[in-house]
Amino acid sequence: MNKDSPEYTFFFEALETFENLLHAETQAIAAKHLDTIEQIIAKKDESLKVLLQAKDQVGTDPRTIKEADILVDQVLDLQGKNVESFRRLFDRQFKIKQGKETEEMPRERKVRKAYLSPREDSNPRHQG
Repeated sequence: MNKDSPEYTFFFEALETFENLLHAETQAIAAKHLDTIEQIIAKKDESLKVLLQAKDQVGTDPRTIKEADILVDQVLDLQGKNVESFRRLFDRQFKIKQGKETEEMPRERKVRKAYLSPREDSNPRHQG
């Protein structure tokens, strides 16, 4: 396969687009923006369709080209990390809804850690 062919270029661009969506998904998961995650998943579905069509147009295994092989590995790794991160987020949100865990805002956690030692943090006299 020729990496300068229009088919390969289209495939590589589709793969990069999918990777960019994965990075956006990573950020949305970290920020716990469930609506944004849902929107990105829909965009990823569309992007994946385009990517698979582009792969079919290439006609051979795109992994025979080093740049594509590296990027495919990065995409697969990132997708795996996002799945794991989303699973943890989903599990935590489920526990919060079940009343088994409380949700603490990041700012509250920072303030508490900045002003209270671990011993004081557990002392009810300082809460309030």
